[in-house]
Amino acid sequence: MKRFSKSLVLFAIFLVGEMLPLFSQSSLVIRKPTGDDYWYILKEAQDAYDFGEYGNCVALAEKAKSKRKDQIKWEQYTLDQSQRLALIRNAGDELKNVTRAMADAKQKNALAIVEQYLETYGTQKFHGSFSALLKFINENNSYPEADYLIGRVYKLEGEASLAAVYMKRAYEASDMLSVPAVRYDILYDLADMSEHNDDYEKYLMDVLADDNMFTRPTFMNSMEKVIAGKDRASVERFFMLYRNQSSYSLEALRRLAAYYGEQAEIAQDMETTRSYMSKSLRCSALGTIVAVTRIQETLEDRQTEYKYTALSDLFRIASIYPDIINWGNEKSVWEMFYNLADTAQKMGYTAFSSELFSVLSRSIPEPYWANQAALRIK
Repeated sequence: MKRFSKSLVLFAIFLVGEMLPLFSQSSLVIRKPTGDDYWYILKEAQDAYDFGEYGNCVALAEKAKSKRKDQIKWEQYTLDQSQRLALIRNAGDELKNVTRAMADAKQKNALAIVEQYLETYGTQKFHGSFSALLKFINENNSYPEADYLIGRVYKLEGEASLAAVYMKRAYEASDMLSVPAVRYDILYDLADMSEHNDDYEKYLMDVLADDNMFTRPTFMNSMEKVIAGKDRASVERFFMLYRNQSSYSLEALRRLAAYYGEQAEIAQDMETTRSYMSKSLRCSALGTIVAVTRIQETLEDRQTEYKYTALSDLFRIASIYPDIINWGNEKSVWEMFYNLADTAQKMGYTAFSSELFSVLSRSIPEPYWANQAALRIK
């Protein structure tokens, strides 16, 4: 009897010892963060930035980052707890099945988390996979919008190295941006701060990485082939053939065209010069296509009967609208047309350049560039 009692005691001690870690783990409950949401704190930081209160802006942005991390921890914990239920665990990996199971199991918090991510990033982001959503949450607890805002503050204050640290951090986490297009703003700011080093071209090329026309060598080659045509009709053929709706590419194409033009001027041999001139020509050419596409779509919205027939006609009708003229000036669009003709002439594509200078001198909406083109004809 005594032996039995002693054995029982030892077994009980062993059992408690084995279960202690389990009890400790299950007792670790992560509560939902209280107070203002992280996105609201970031809005306050943005307001501070707009009012020039830069110190307060940085403090609020850091607070938003901390709150975001706490939110992610709670989301991870909540989703992990929901998966302990057999109903959800047996639902498989399809998001629609998992969300249905969460609703049936009355897991309101878990369901709200999933639905919020789907609403913010779209269902395609996760390819309908619950495990892909979990992976996204687990690997991305940064807050790129906050890092970008802090970087902008340091950029304004002349702290370029600090600004670059935060902006690079924001770019590395750009998959988490609730507005994906902000990625291009980050890249343009990084390019601004890298204008005098090798990263300048890299960041602008990163902007263009999503432009499926720029990234297709066959398309870029075909553009230059049309420009190299021997007859004056090559201008109208060029602007009739091509369209590009990648409006975010416009600024990168303009900057790269200028950059490659500068590199051509300082190149030490003819082969390198010609290579840079070709790159400059192609960037200007694609940039003008983006501009024509944008102007054409605007005119079609405003004049239901409008159809593109010729570049000169597009310019003539566009000149009716002051906002289109101002947009062209702000984006250096009219200058880009002139530079396309100028680069084509330097490369020996004289039929194209002469005709384009002629069209610009007669019809481009900005008088300054019309006059400059006229001088080239003379």
